[in-house]
Amino acid sequence: MAKTYSYNALLGKLYAQAFALYDNVPREQRLFYYAHGENCTNFISQCVWAAYGGWMPGFTENVVAKNAARILSDTRQVKGIWYGSRSNIGSNRWCRVEEFYSYVTDSRKAFGPMAKEITQGDWESVEPSLILEGDVVQLVVTDYIPDRFGHGLYVTRAGSSWDDILICCNTEDRLSEPMGWFSQFPDIYSRMRVLRFSDAVFNS
Repeated sequence: MAKTYSYNALLGKLYAQAFALYDNVPREQRLFYYAHGENCTNFISQCVWAAYGGWMPGFTENVVAKNAARILSDTRQVKGIWYGSRSNIGSNRWCRVEEFYSYVTDSRKAFGPMAKEITQGDWESVEPSLILEGDVVQLVVTDYIPDRFGHGLYVTRAGSSWDDILICCNTEDRLSEPMGWFSQFPDIYSRMRVLRFSDAVFNS
């Protein structure tokens, strides 16, 4: 039955911190497929899924089994559209930067994560204090595909400067590291856009 769920940034943060350094997570506790490199949006989708209540915090055998069952039953996922699994990386909307963006910002859809782009610009034009815990930041990576957004960060702490803001990400795993690391390389990470999530409707 369709129901509206709130976006809990704390849950997203806890998930991000628990799984950011994926090689440090015992294999039996891993919930989703993992690949070295090109895994950033797969990880971002997992954090968003967790924030909507898909994930039950904990690492006991019982809790891990319950979380695995929730994934199999598409809890806080959208069957055939926005989903991940342990056996494969998931749908394009789950694991690709641009398709994730288009999907989550589409206010016309009936189900699935809902976000708004709250700002876009370069390191000089974006005010760091606008960014909040639980936001997703997407970056243009010029040595990947120039002028196209190609990397995602999950914000685990807000702040008044780039060094105060902490993020987690995959593809070069980072656990609550300052966003200021990326701001040192404006020629590579030339632009950003910030997504903020809100209540969303899911079938389970």
